[in-house]
Amino acid sequence: MSADLAMLRARLGSLVAAETAQMRDFLTVLEQERDVLGQPDVEPLFALAERKTQIARQLQQFSAARAALLAQAGLPNNRQGIETLLGESSHAAWDDFVTVAETAQTLNADNGIRITERLKSNHQALAILMSASDQPTVYGPDGHARTRPGSRHFGSF
Repeated sequence: MSADLAMLRARLGSLVAAETAQMRDFLTVLEQERDVLGQPDVEPLFALAERKTQIARQLQQFSAARAALLAQAGLPNNRQGIETLLGESSHAAWDDFVTVAETAQTLNADNGIRITERLKSNHQALAILMSASDQPTVYGPDGHARTRPGSRHFGSF
């Protein structure tokens, strides 16, 4: 093995370890998000969403760095390329990353479903409250029903 290939292998190994640690942090935030979604007070979601965005950006940077390393080694940016560059002794590290990433993907999808269900419930409750307020239903320019007409100032469009 050439010295360049050994250096690239070591860099990829370090990168995969750091990326796995970052993905575990992402998974922790997703678990916290799941817990908050089960509570009546969802105010903490704002901070969690910000943290999720920060981690996602860092994960994108790791992915770009990994792609650059693989390109430098003349390998495709896929599982086969990663496993080839890592070598037999480091497949477990990549497998660990993939397992954590798949768990995060599943939990993120589940949280998305919970958020959608919660929004639907909130919209239904709002519709019930608005209909009970004796406001006439009108239709807006987009064709959707509105429970109260919007105010329009003279000279506005």
